[in-house]
Amino acid sequence: MIEMLQDNRVFVNHGPIQMVIDVSIEGKRVPEIGFKVGEYILDQFDKLVHYIPDLKKMRAYRNINNEFPKVLNKMIAAVEKCGYEELNTLGAVAGSFSDVALEKAIELGGTRVIINNGGDIALKDLKGKPIKVGIPYTKSNEKRQLVLTITEEQGIHGICTSGIGGRSFTKGIATAAVALASNAATADACATYIGNMTNVEDENIIRCLAEEIDSGTDIKGQLITLKVGKIRQEKKYKALLNGLKIAEDLYNNEIIKAAILCIDETIVKCPEDLSVESIHL
Repeated sequence: MIEMLQDNRVFVNHGPIQMVIDVSIEGKRVPEIGFKVGEYILDQFDKLVHYIPDLKKMRAYRNINNEFPKVLNKMIAAVEKCGYEELNTLGAVAGSFSDVALEKAIELGGTRVIINNGGDIALKDLKGKPIKVGIPYTKSNEKRQLVLTITEEQGIHGICTSGIGGRSFTKGIATAAVALASNAATADACATYIGNMTNVEDENIIRCLAEEIDSGTDIKGQLITLKVGKIRQEKKYKALLNGLKIAEDLYNNEIIKAAILCIDETIVKCPEDLSVESIHL
């Protein structure tokens, strides 16, 4: 299904794709381009479906191939670049679709494009104007949001979030593990990696095998986090520091541009001088 929202953005809802397409030219939203991008994304999804059975197997594809759909090559490249051996190729699927949509929108003439595929965001302003992005990061009744102002100089065109309560499984206890990268596919893979590493042992953390929740999961045999009960603050800090170490390695190796890790209202970031605002919703 492709439909236009009241604010002239376009929404694509098809299987695992829940994508909001925001395309502007010279400050004016152009839903006509959004619809064309949506149709292109559905075509890309149809091409990927053929590969899904193999993609359910751990790292069945490790090298890009010109015969593969564009979105599959982006998935492969991002997961291999991330370097996390327990992450399957499907770990970058949402971000890769965001990247493909962004590229298509710009090809069709968009000058300011923001693609949000279920929280995995690809964004670019060809005029170099800043883009503000809001990211929810608490699961309590008191809703809070991180607000980032992305500038062209930062080279950030992908922002993805993993964590408890998200669309995908996580092994960690972060309520939000946010990775910022040069593209959304890389950010997607790295957010999952960082989020998985925000882990500690505690009797109030409930885990199970991934296949107990989803028999068709691509990470069979791996433990995932179901629920995090009340744990001590020191354990929250330990979990965050475990994730932060991975984020710093990815940052120092120039794989990501930055990262933010949250457990409830406790926040750490890399690099430390990253400008981020926390607001109540």
